[in-house]
Amino acid sequence: MLGYRLSFGNCYHLYQCGDHRQALFREDCDYQEFLDLYRKYLHPIADLYAYCLLPTHFHLLFRVKAKKKIEYVYHDEEMLGWQVRTFLAVYTRAVNHSSQRKGCLFCEGAVRKIPPAGELICKLVAYIHQNPQLYGVVTDFRYWPYSSCFAYLRQDRRSLISKDLLLNPEYRAKVLALQKNNGMTARDWENDVRIIRAGYR
Repeated sequence: MLGYRLSFGNCYHLYQCGDHRQALFREDCDYQEFLDLYRKYLHPIADLYAYCLLPTHFHLLFRVKAKKKIEYVYHDEEMLGWQVRTFLAVYTRAVNHSSQRKGCLFCEGAVRKIPPAGELICKLVAYIHQNPQLYGVVTDFRYWPYSSCFAYLRQDRRSLISKDLLLNPEYRAKVLALQKNNGMTARDWENDVRIIRAGYR
């Protein structure tokens, strides 16, 4: 499985797809299981900015909490990467059990450090939310139930999304404005994301 090197206080975009393009989420309950495991394993160490779960891949955008907030449990940065690996391993076991399958579920993915600047984060959030429509899963990304888009539209305080961002009117307005640009294609967004990543390695 991919090695996850995370540092305190940094922001990351985690992308992971199914091994040999197989489905990561076969039933509705799989999506909920994934989010429940996220809450258990990653929520304690990170503030979630956006997510989107699609049948064959997922996106997570999060910022690891400052060391002083979690060092009483996670005092070593290696423990942060271990949490991600454990999270995905436990989900893999759950899917293997329910589907009566064996072996790897995830193929090699990517975890990229992202600059915490507001404009870049907003672009990535919009890109992640629009994924279902960009790749033809649905005709309107706002109706895809397995992303954080609805939380932003409704400012849902019960969601996993960081309340510091969700309830920030300026940040939320930028995200919603970017999401209205439905004329962009997947290639347009991928080019923007590639530029963002290249500038912060």
